[in-house]
Amino acid sequence: MTSPVLIATAAISLFGFLSNCLIFYLVVSNRRRFYHYLFAALVLACIIWDLNVFLLIMRNQHVDELNIYGLIGAIPGIFIPVLIYHFTALYVGRIRIWEIAALWLVTLAYIVLVASGVFVPPERIHQYAWGNIFSMVDNPLLSIPMFIGWYIALWPACYFLWRAAQKAPTRLSRRHHYYLLIGFFVISLAIWKVLVTMGIDVPFLLVTGMVLNDLFTAIIGLAIVKDRLLDITVIIKIGAIYSALAGVLIFVFSFTEHILITYFGELIAGHSQVTHFIAVGLGILVLMPVKHRLEGAVDRFFGHRVVEF
Repeated sequence: MTSPVLIATAAISLFGFLSNCLIFYLVVSNRRRFYHYLFAALVLACIIWDLNVFLLIMRNQHVDELNIYGLIGAIPGIFIPVLIYHFTALYVGRIRIWEIAALWLVTLAYIVLVASGVFVPPERIHQYAWGNIFSMVDNPLLSIPMFIGWYIALWPACYFLWRAAQKAPTRLSRRHHYYLLIGFFVISLAIWKVLVTMGIDVPFLLVTGMVLNDLFTAIIGLAIVKDRLLDITVIIKIGAIYSALAGVLIFVFSFTEHILITYFGELIAGHSQVTHFIAVGLGILVLMPVKHRLEGAVDRFFGHRVVEF
């Protein structure tokens, strides 16, 4: 029987994967500056990690596959700190080439160690009462440089965003900085979930870490919808209108068919296409006035904000 820990982790990782895919699409489709690509790469790393965690849970009894998922998920995860630091440096205008270059060199060196099996030993699995998971390191002391590197990159990035927020020229720009700051700080805490891959049997850390990943996605999604982070309001506005219209149309169509079949089933028996035509007609009649009202409501929601990114 699958444990509650694995069920919760699978559900959370699947939600994170789908949410991050949507944000990745929105960022890539509205790219304008180089830091948009860096942010998209960060979200892509989260996508790969979430997908691999989901596959790891789904295939949990196949222990011979778990190290493959761990290796594929670990390599993109290693890029997260340097991507956040590089993005933040460009976003706030604090560009120091030697710092960025040093972080990229350390990241690439760490990836070589991971790929060589130093940090993800082959054929070693931690088998807990709640499930199986791959092993990150033979010696827990080897994980210390990973945590140090993680926070050396992430916490200064959060500090730069906080300083920039104090000098932001507008309230909207300040909110953008705070959204990113909180999101990156949340990611900095999510790293503790990897302790379960080091022989520390605390399943709460795994579930909490995946929840924090989803919280980062929720923060960025809220910033996009509410305050036009990454300048993708137009896509969100159109999507909000037509998603709502689709929901109205489906409801009207289904409700009309249900009423017709329930109360006039005998009368139209053998002519079921008539039901479809009537339902479609009523759907169109309802849709047009609803469309204008939705457009007005969405325009009022977004109209008073100024695009700043």
